[in-house]
Amino acid sequence: MMSLLHYQLINYLRTYKYIPPFFIFILCTVVNYAFVPNPILDSYSFTSTLLFLLMGWFTVTIFHAEDEGQKVITILHSKGEKAYFGALYLICMAIGFCLSWVSVMYPILIDAFGEKPRTLHIVLGFLAHFSLSILAIGLSALFTRELVKNKQNSWWGVLSILIISIAIVSLKHEVKGFIWLFPPVHLSLEMMSSDDSLRAIPAIFYWQFIWIFIYSLLLIRLFFFMLNRKKKI
Repeated sequence: MMSLLHYQLINYLRTYKYIPPFFIFILCTVVNYAFVPNPILDSYSFTSTLLFLLMGWFTVTIFHAEDEGQKVITILHSKGEKAYFGALYLICMAIGFCLSWVSVMYPILIDAFGEKPRTLHIVLGFLAHFSLSILAIGLSALFTRELVKNKQNSWWGVLSILIISIAIVSLKHEVKGFIWLFPPVHLSLEMMSSDDSLRAIPAIFYWQFIWIFIYSLLLIRLFFFMLNRKKKI
């Protein structure tokens, strides 16, 4: 598995497809903290939403890093499709994990906040970024070429589902009875809309983030289910 991960990562780096989303991430993060002081949770809310959108870009380029012919050869040399796509998911998650820490620690290192962040601020910030990263990966993988034939439809599908997931936040009262069916982006943004004093943070705030992770894992499970069903057709 480690050799497969190493190969997939090196192959992806050689494509240079990571440069545009990574550049946008760095640019927006730096600009966001160009003027100080900044509120803690509101700033983390912005960068977590940014990372949510960019992880869709990263996911598609990672899943499409190899051409179809090379992909078949790699699957034959690995332990099958589950290992192949499992490695791709792990690379996506590793990128989301690293960028989540960069998003959380960068403003702290440059002293960009109006007050010194407490441990709970850092925990909330990381959970907000990483949970939305995993959610974006789960959603975006469903629109890769493995399940969507047309490459153009793949990109439009990813863009549409990510934007709709964010738009649901403002429509949660209209779809209250069915809100649990939609990607739970709103749970993270609601947590990060609290005051920096953290007086409004409930004691069981982490359960909301746990649901985001569970929802994301269900999407990953759905990907493999649809992949297997597609092979049988």
